Amino acid sequence: MNTHLEKTSHDSLQDLEVRAVYVSDAPFMRLNFDVVIVAKLVTGQNIFESWLHIPCTGDLEKRLEDFQVLSVSTYSGKPSYQNPLSDTLLPYLHRDQLDAVASEIIKRYYPEALLTNQVLDAMKFVQNLGLDIKMRKLSKAGTIFGETIFTDTKVEIYDKISDSMVEEEIKGGTILIDPSHYLTRNYGAVNNTIVHECVHWLLHRKAFTLARLFQPKMRFLRSSFSNKTTLDWIEWQANTLTPRLQMPIVPFKDKVIELQGVYNYLNNEQSNLIGEMIYIIDSLANFYHVSKMVAKIRLLDAGFEEASGIYKYVDGHYVQPYFFKRGVLSQTQTFAISLEGAIRQSATNKELQEKLDTGSYLYVDSHFCLNDSKYLQTNKFGRLELTEYARLHIEECCLIFDLVVQDKKGESVFEDVLYRDANQEIRFEAHFINKKNVDEKYLIRNRMIELQKLAMSLPGSFSGTVSKLIEWSGLTLAKVEEQSLISERTLYRMRTDENYNVSLELILQLCIGLHLPPEISDILISRSSKRLGNMELHFLYRFLLNCCYTSTIFECNDILEAQGFSRLGKES
Repeated sequence: MNTHLEKTSHDSLQDLEVRAVYVSDAPFMRLNFDVVIVAKLVTGQNIFESWLHIPCTGDLEKRLEDFQVLSVSTYSGKPSYQNPLSDTLLPYLHRDQLDAVASEIIKRYYPEALLTNQVLDAMKFVQNLGLDIKMRKLSKAGTIFGETIFTDTKVEIYDKISDSMVEEEIKGGTILIDPSHYLTRNYGAVNNTIVHECVHWLLHRKAFTLARLFQPKMRFLRSSFSNKTTLDWIEWQANTLTPRLQMPIVPFKDKVIELQGVYNYLNNEQSNLIGEMIYIIDSLANFYHVSKMVAKIRLLDAGFEEASGIYKYVDGHYVQPYFFKRGVLSQTQTFAISLEGAIRQSATNKELQEKLDTGSYLYVDSHFCLNDSKYLQTNKFGRLELTEYARLHIEECCLIFDLVVQDKKGESVFEDVLYRDANQEIRFEAHFINKKNVDEKYLIRNRMIELQKLAMSLPGSFSGTVSKLIEWSGLTLAKVEEQSLISERTLYRMRTDENYNVSLELILQLCIGLHLPPEISDILISRSSKRLGNMELHFLYRFLLNCCYTSTIFECNDILEAQGFSRLGKES
């Protein structure tokens, strides 16, 4: 650098200021740096600035003690880099680069997996990377699925015999996997964890090593960074690259086309879009030794939107599979919403409240669906479900919700991710958007005409309204008792004694037992001395009256119980 400054013929160097350092990846543990420096030079009474470009290199395994300046030249703008790294030495990866990065890794370490009918063997992939793998229980509860050990260190392992955590010396370059997950999860999920940890070794080893230069006692990647955003970025990279390594894009798409042909041949070319997609997901999961959820997400990443409605897991169960037109949903939207989310949105979202107050939508199998026989039917168990037509045209009849991530940071854009740790504090919420995907006007108009006639026929008294509604239902008193869990004696008092101090719960039971539309339930409640307030239980009551009024009292009681509230009536 002195030689370069001497050539400028200035009298003296007054100051050097580092303006920027750009880091790019290099083979093994080497790094390339481009340092931009502003040199202040003095000539007589004048001060000049000279911008300099100084390429450097160093080896992290040598703690950068071999740091070397390669040259000094005049700065002419930021150069472009093929493999830029952040200031924490994390690679910059954009979603549209992921398949290319994955293919490059596979080409280098497991080239045979790029052939159409070859599968990446997770254990062999570990060996090809020069790593070792050990089966160790990393926590008593089994909440840590895997861990990458970057440097020789002592690791706490759960010992079943002593029922305690004990330290074991583990060499760097080892991947630890909890063996209990072969039993508690599935083979595909364990493979996913192994490849996930390999990604940490490939992409994040340098970031860990740099962090360890400043904190020598650091042992694990998850404790290397106090910044949660950095940790989220690390996990996002591993989560999104893992399925792309297991299912490289070119052979993966070829495999999907092959499976489509097999399905059509087996079914005599008869089109069944839902059945075809289930077959493809199941076959991909079996072929690639991954879980069905990983296979589904890989299909979505590869542009097969039709996989979105298959194997949708909500509230501890899979909802019925469905299909919709391309382009109807974005990656951050869904038709399915959990019961808790449905209750919360119905209580807080005014636009959704207005729709639900009409009674035109029912909450069925985790969807808000138009209340019409074209879209809803009663199955052999007496429960409502979506018709086959509805499941093939779900955009016609079901409301759309935006998905957001709710965690300690607040809300951020939803990403489809696969988590390694069962205790990660992250959950998804569905927020209603008033998207005009459903033509509901004709249904509302027809319902309003019918309901207006009924409302006009109701008397002004509570007891008279009860009598009229039982008559309208066409049910015998015995049947009303069965469906509402209200005794005939109590029903008699509700019908004849205007001074009877009826509880809000009894009114709710009658509304559900008679399957009263929301507008009529409102009238019945208004005829009494009771009112729905703003407490949590009353919001849930409103949800049942608006969205579950065709359900049985027992189904409604299940919802109440699931939310921690008492069941209605006395069940025999």
